[in-house]
Amino acid sequence: MRDLLVDDWIRYHLEGRKSTDPLFAAWQKVDEIVHDDPEAGWTVTLALVEAAPDDRVLANVAAGPLEDLLTRASDLLIDRVEVQARRDPKFCRCLTGVWGLPPSVKERLVKYTSTIQDPL
Repeated sequence: MRDLLVDDWIRYHLEGRKSTDPLFAAWQKVDEIVHDDPEAGWTVTLALVEAAPDDRVLANVAAGPLEDLLTRASDLLIDRVEVQARRDPKFCRCLTGVWGLPPSVKERLVKYTSTIQDPL
């Protein structure tokens, strides 16, 4: 089911759909998972980063699920975020599109995002 959810979420963003489109349900489900279950949200967000086919979709992951996770559950996830940023350049690039982080989180992540030549 997760693969279908990820595929539908990406299609929704690729095709520039509206909230009346059936694919909007995938956007809603990802949003629900991220807000209700940070552990599952982390897994889905990593799958979205991996599957993002271009910078536009990656920017939507950054400004959506990843940003929401980091503003809501940074205490739970920050260590994993740093590990992922060290080993995954695409994830690190995605971090450049996250805004509005608490100062303590931003301080921990700046070492990964400041070296990106072409941020989102």
